[in-house]
Amino acid sequence: MLHRLTKHKRILLFVLLIVTALSLAACGAGEPAPTPTPTKTPIAAAGNPHASPTPVALPMPTPTPEPSTPTPRPENIAPFTGLPVDDPERIKQLPIFVCVNNDAAGRAAHWGLSKADLVYEYIVDGFSLTRLTAMYQSQEADRIGPVRSARYPNIWMVQMYGGVLACSGGSDAIRYLLKNEVGFPYLDADIDDPSNNRYFTNLGTDYRTRLQARTNGVRQWLADKGIPTEWNKPGFEFSEEPPPNPAGEAAVIDIPYPGGNSVQWRYDPALGGYIRYQGGVQQFDPAINGPIVASNVIVLAAVHEVTDIIEDTLGTKGINIKLHEFGDLRIFRDGKVYEGTWRASQEAPPRWLGPGEVPITLRPGQSWLQVVRKIEDISYQ
Repeated sequence: MLHRLTKHKRILLFVLLIVTALSLAACGAGEPAPTPTPTKTPIAAAGNPHASPTPVALPMPTPTPEPSTPTPRPENIAPFTGLPVDDPERIKQLPIFVCVNNDAAGRAAHWGLSKADLVYEYIVDGFSLTRLTAMYQSQEADRIGPVRSARYPNIWMVQMYGGVLACSGGSDAIRYLLKNEVGFPYLDADIDDPSNNRYFTNLGTDYRTRLQARTNGVRQWLADKGIPTEWNKPGFEFSEEPPPNPAGEAAVIDIPYPGGNSVQWRYDPALGGYIRYQGGVQQFDPAINGPIVASNVIVLAAVHEVTDIIEDTLGTKGINIKLHEFGDLRIFRDGKVYEGTWRASQEAPPRWLGPGEVPITLRPGQSWLQVVRKIEDISYQ
């Protein structure tokens, strides 16, 4: 009897095991086996291997504002005077830069400077005197002078504006750079017009005062050489109304250039500009039978470096002025002064920037750019 019960229990146990297995299979059909939850390992904070990192919320990206589109300049408005021109095609051509003598003899013979869109004055030759370079684009001038030799700063200024340079000679080093390296047209009266009667005009015998340029002569040389004259560069910004927030009043400006060449500008409300004096003498232009008057006097400080270039028989070394970089700035217009900085490159003309890099607008008319070593050198009242 015991043997039979034991055998029966064995059969019953076997049946129960089969039923249990079938039940478990039915309950788990189609479901994956559970996956154990991984344990997160904290990332140690930098500099502390035991510290847990503090969650940092990434800032929402700030949308970049679209740059403001400048108002297109009307086709008949000159880019560097802000004044209308009688022939819009003229301001689509290369601006002409002419080197002008500015020693005592040269100043007495100045002619045609009032017809320039702008004029640079800068220190040359061992910090002993200044020279002028006048730029003509919006109007023609049949006499400009007296023309003298090129200097290192001419390279930067003509590159920035994308113009053509007309001068009479220069040191071997400067001539080499201008003829072979700079990438803009250079008309040298001593090389390209030795008789001084095709592109230039010769008046008298004094080398300091005799040579005169004319805009149509320079354009004739460009045509004879087959040099393209199409031009398109940004200009200055102008406004009839003075900008807000001037730094002060400025009726008289004093610029202490070396060698007895100090410049003074005196504001004349009736003329709407500053009258020019140099060496204590008021400057007149016979081309207009009147005084030289600048709508804007722009004083820019730039780095001046003495070079190894010999400029004369006395061994005087030339000055490189970095006009293609940046520096301090004072703009004088309407009897007021505006402070800021200037910025330029070898590809574009300078920009005149006030606080917040907002452009300082110029008064429509001619501008004189007075280049100095330090802005603190000048004074005004």
